[in-house]
Amino acid sequence: MFHLRSALGSVAVAAAVVFSISVTPLGVTTGVSAAPFTTPVARTFTGDYSSGDFSQWPSVQTKDYNGSGADYVPSYSASIVPDGTYGRAARFEVRSGDVPSFGDGERSEVAAGNETGGFEGQTLWYQFSTKFDPGFPQNHADLGWGLTNQWHQDVGVGSPPVAWSVGQRNGYWSLIVQKQSVPGAYLETLTLFEIPLDVGRWHDVKMQINWSASDTAGWIKLWLNGVPQTFTNGADTYFVRTLIPGTSTVYYKEGYYRQAMQPTGVVFHTGFRCATDQAAL
Repeated sequence: MFHLRSALGSVAVAAAVVFSISVTPLGVTTGVSAAPFTTPVARTFTGDYSSGDFSQWPSVQTKDYNGSGADYVPSYSASIVPDGTYGRAARFEVRSGDVPSFGDGERSEVAAGNETGGFEGQTLWYQFSTKFDPGFPQNHADLGWGLTNQWHQDVGVGSPPVAWSVGQRNGYWSLIVQKQSVPGAYLETLTLFEIPLDVGRWHDVKMQINWSASDTAGWIKLWLNGVPQTFTNGADTYFVRTLIPGTSTVYYKEGYYRQAMQPTGVVFHTGFRCATDQAAL
């Protein structure tokens, strides 16, 4: 379930590619205590569809399937297509009425495990590319909420604390944080960054996230098409809680998940990687 409030306001583990460097992620400075730790520099997850199927992903969720990516038989909901830029990409299509029996909201998504989400005080790097089909609805915000990329909390209650949304502003793709005091208890929805959908063109995203339930210890940095970005508050680092108090970590999902509506929407994804250091991406 996805909750939206005050828009424009304020399980298999993939094999890690381990490098010889070690880093110590940022510790928590206030609000939440966490034991210091040292993490080897590693690629913790690869979901770039280079295998030509969905076997890299522990889970595929569509209107009529909820299971292992290795066992998923492609349909219109989720398929692998050739791409002139990246070789292969995943194509996610959602039609009116594509609500699965196991949950609410129309959807076609893949999901990784907790290896794609940090624990309190841990910093991780992310890289992925997303593209909107030329027929993607430009008035999505009028029609309802919708997510394309999300880091979902490790409990089933409430909306993800960090996500990319198409439901904040018509014609725009927005990075949002949904602040919650506990899972499902909403404080506010913050739009950190937004860019036109620019349908038919790839958005190449790189993010560095320090995971914390504290608004002073958690933070996000963003690069788009190789260029560092400034957030809506004018800073290049946005300090905000990236975990929900009462949860331990998050896991990454991509595809297309939305409120019930009439238009068909198609979103493409490729190149997802998660690592403990930028060099491992």
